[in-house]
Amino acid sequence: MASRVPLVAAFGNPLLDIIVDVEDNSLVDKYNLQKNIAQEVDTVTSGFYEDVMKLDGVLYSGGGCALNTVRVFQWLTGTPNTAAFLGGRGNDERGDVLEELVRTDTAVSSFAVHPSLPTGHCIALVEGAERTLCANLGAANHYTSDHLWTDSNIAMLNNCKVVYVEGFFLDHSYEASLELAKFAQDKGVTFVFNLCGEYVCEKSDYVQKVLTILPYIDIIFGNRSEFQVFIDTVEARNEASPVVIQNLRAMITGEGVDNLDLKIENICESPVKTKPKSLIAVVTEGCNPVQCYDIGERLKTTSVEVPRLPAGAVKDTIGAGDSFIAGFIFVLLQQGSLRACTDYAIWTAQTMIQQAGTTLPTSRPSKPVTVAASNQSKNSGVSGIGMTRSLSCHEHDNNALASTGHKIKS
Repeated sequence: MASRVPLVAAFGNPLLDIIVDVEDNSLVDKYNLQKNIAQEVDTVTSGFYEDVMKLDGVLYSGGGCALNTVRVFQWLTGTPNTAAFLGGRGNDERGDVLEELVRTDTAVSSFAVHPSLPTGHCIALVEGAERTLCANLGAANHYTSDHLWTDSNIAMLNNCKVVYVEGFFLDHSYEASLELAKFAQDKGVTFVFNLCGEYVCEKSDYVQKVLTILPYIDIIFGNRSEFQVFIDTVEARNEASPVVIQNLRAMITGEGVDNLDLKIENICESPVKTKPKSLIAVVTEGCNPVQCYDIGERLKTTSVEVPRLPAGAVKDTIGAGDSFIAGFIFVLLQQGSLRACTDYAIWTAQTMIQQAGTTLPTSRPSKPVTVAASNQSKNSGVSGIGMTRSLSCHEHDNNALASTGHKIKS
């Protein structure tokens, strides 16, 4: 199919994923790693990188939260250049390999190339369904407003429908992230944010940055543990009023939520006033139902069951959350209901965890996209916004995606 201007612009930490299967905790114990979560590690100085490279069966893939989402989104669309990735890389062979991997997956890349910093990488130790992720960010940790506002980036952003920022990017590039959030508000572009990891949610300065951009966010993703750690940090650091803390905790735990005045003004202390504002929070919890909260003038919730996979089907869960977001945005761009977006997001994540790392399937997506709202929503679910047709993923083309891109409405 012909190329086109990207519909999704994703900002994050581009990493070369180094994936290896392990049979025990020897490396985890030797380097005092936290098992089965993401963490930042000085992999080179410590000798960890050298030890991993001695192992058999090492795989390489383009990685990082936002880049994973872009690659999976491209697989879902089957159309080149429907998504773009933006971030920092080094002027080295590892960066060249990473950029070539992005091109191979038919995505657009716009890297800020740092002459003196190495390209970042992430070592993934995979043991069954568990994965211990160790990132050495290097050049990925540096992206400024000057990198952002180039002529080519401006032209691309002026035509996109979704701007997606991962939490790790916000942590080191706050000014660029805030400018993106304000740009999305001014242009009527959907602004999507991902909390990304428990350890970053423990940082007071990161939490304050999230609270600052929260009024601009349209959709925020995270697993339940990340949300809970985030709220604990908010509460411990007194970074928000008791009302905001109470409402956030009730929303994520589901306890007492029906008795609270949960509207956007009580979640964001300084909401954006220039447009009708709402916030959708999507909370995942492994095999438990995905909980979605649509907070506007009032709270509306929906719960979507997660189907059980056959025993032994899961190869590893690297990139599961990133794939979930890709599936969600894919249906969002076709004006899907909140339930339809979430259902397809679950299917996408479950498809990807049956792959090695974030290796893309060789076959085209098999699940049809149903954009109309389900009538079986639990609680007071979010309704659809008017599209009743269903398309096979094989039938998607540029025109079908390009003609949409509106936000979920109730």
